[in-house]
This record gives sequence, C-alpha cells and structure tokens, in this order.
Amino acid sequence: MARGHELVAVTISHPPGQAYEEKTSSTASSTPTKYAEPPNEDTFMDVRVNSNSSFRQCAMCDKDVNGDQSLCCGRCQAVVYCGSLCQKQHWKESHKSMCGLYKAMMEREEELVMKIFMFPCSADQPCKWLELGIHQKGMWRRKCSCYSHCPFGLLPVKGGLWDSRGGLDDEEYPRDSPFHNHLRDGISSPILLSGWSEYYNLRSLPLSSPVADILSHPLTVYYILTALSISSKNLLLKGKEIVMVGPEVPTNLSGTTSGISSRVRVNLVRGLYQEEATYLPSPHVIVALNCALDRYGSWGGALDLIKAMGIPAFFTEQSEILCANAKQVLRSAGLHITHPVTPNPFRSPVKNLDFSSNLPSYSNGFVLGVNT
Repeated sequence: MARGHELVAVTISHPPGQAYEEKTSSTASSTPTKYAEPPNEDTFMDVRVNSNSSFRQCAMCDKDVNGDQSLCCGRCQAVVYCGSLCQKQHWKESHKSMCGLYKAMMEREEELVMKIFMFPCSADQPCKWLELGIHQKGMWRRKCSCYSHCPFGLLPVKGGLWDSRGGLDDEEYPRDSPFHNHLRDGISSPILLSGWSEYYNLRSLPLSSPVADILSHPLTVYYILTALSISSKNLLLKGKEIVMVGPEVPTNLSGTTSGISSRVRVNLVRGLYQEEATYLPSPHVIVALNCALDRYGSWGGALDLIKAMGIPAFFTEQSEILCANAKQVLRSAGLHITHPVTPNPFRSPVKNLDFSSNLPSYSNGFVLGVNT
C-alpha cells in the first residue's frame, strides 16, 4: 500500500475514452472531505466477513483464518482481520489514514461490476466458478492454481480443438474470422469497440459464455491500440508484430515467432525489457498488463528506458490502490501521466480475491498511460 503519497479515488461511470474527475486526497494521511473522520479507537464495529472462501488472511499479522470467522473494518469493510486485537493495532499503525479512501473505493464496487453476463463472476473459489465445465481445460488452466506447477507456454496439449477452447461449444467460442461488415478491399478495418456488449454482439456470442475472462488480455491490447493510442490506430491496417517480453517466457520458446493470421505475428522473448530492447526493433507503443509497478524493483530499468525513448506506454492494474501506487512509481521515474487512470471497458468481469482485502479487483481493471 502507498503511504505518504497522493492517493486518488476515481469515479467509474463515464463514456468510454473520456476522462473523469479524480477525487484526490492531499496526502495519504488525509481523509477525503466527503467522509467524516474514522471512529475513535473505542468505537470499533466488527463486521463478520460473508465469504465462501475456505480462508482469508489477516492484514495485520498475516495469519490464515477461516472465511466465516474473519472480521473486516466496520467503516470501510475493505480490510480483513483475524480478530479485534489485530484490527485495533492496524488502525493505530496505518489503517486510520487510509480508511476513508478505502471506503470511497468500496462504494464504487457496484459501478465496476459487469452485470450483463450470465455466468458467476466471483473468483472467491477459482476452481468452483470454473466448474461451468471449463475447469482444467485449455487456457482456463491458468485461471486457478491446479496447473501452477507448469511453466507458462508449456501447458500439455490434450483433447484436441474442443479442449483447447476450454470445453466450450462452438456458439460460445468466438470464431477466428473477420467481421464481414467491416471489410475494406477484403481486409477487416479497425473497429472502435466500446466494451464487452458490443464485442459479444459482433461475434454473436451468448452472454453465458465466459470467454471475456480469457479475452481480456488481447482485447485490452486492441482497445489501447484503437481507442487510446492515436499514433498506432492506422497501424492496424498494416501487418502487425507483437513482441512479448518477460522473464517467464520459457527458454525453449524464446526467439520463436508464430502467426495468428496473415496480418499478426507474435514474437516471444525471454528476459527483462530493458535488457532485451537493444536487440528489438523500436516499438510504436508499449503495453504492460497487470503490471503491479510498485511490487517489482525490476520495473525501474524499463521505466528509465521508456522515458528515454519517449514512446507511448500504457499500463493496466487490477485495483484502484495499485493504480495510486503505480502513479507514484511513474512520477518517481520522471514520467508524467498523460492518460489518466480510467476503468478498462475490457477488464475481466471476474472479481479477483485478495485474501486480506475486499477492495474491488479485476484482471486489467484500470488503464493509465505515459508519453501519449
């Protein structure tokens, strides 16, 4: 959590692509003015966490506790504790300064929820919601811990096409074909997509199909290229090369290139971006998904390079608090936020579970940018 820095509580509802008014606390130690001061230490309210998960984790002592035995802050309802002693201690040490901000974030949870879908959108128990028939099938194997022992890119191939689609029927899985109403000289022209409803309608997908959880990654990249990065919009009419760089790219796949279609190539590179960029062509835009900028020191070198190159770069984070922390990291690196924090219309609809927090969290939940 960020401490001693400017923090922002964002407003969710706004037209796609338009900025919104940020509600800013002057420091992390101040409470947003629309909220009264938190209660005194002797007026705590203990709220039992209504959770179906097998366990939560105390934000103060890191102790695992059964979900139905855990408590959360009675004011913001965002932070989980094993008992009232830890709650009071945490209040004194840090939570008192953050409670108002967390309360503001929790109050906007309803605005982040995507109510259009007809499948369970909670990941309290990942294996449970995957029992729609997609558990341990295809790409869905990355959505729970059952295959966490298997390195990225090395999931075993089994079951043919049906299994690779996660056990979904043909009508629930998007066809790999162009949009016929958007063809120019036989080539599909870029479409400005506003969100999942429009995409599902274009692909004739039922809202019971859970593919949005998987497609959040490619469609977030597409959204950034078409709706946010003006300089890259016209590039979609030409051939595209996506270079995926990261330390978790398997060694045996590093340097390989695959073609998704005649107009898209994906090149895999193992390593840190700042160390590999010298050997790569200069990009038109840089995208980092679910990057958690404040949690990995190795981002420092990459941000220095992004600043030196002056290339547009976009970052997604899973929650508002991670965005607040990311802004501090970017500013410390000398980068100015030129695309403000906004909810990503192609965020996953499945809410993530943080064992010690109830703050709304979604894969690719929010997007912000520099050098845009």
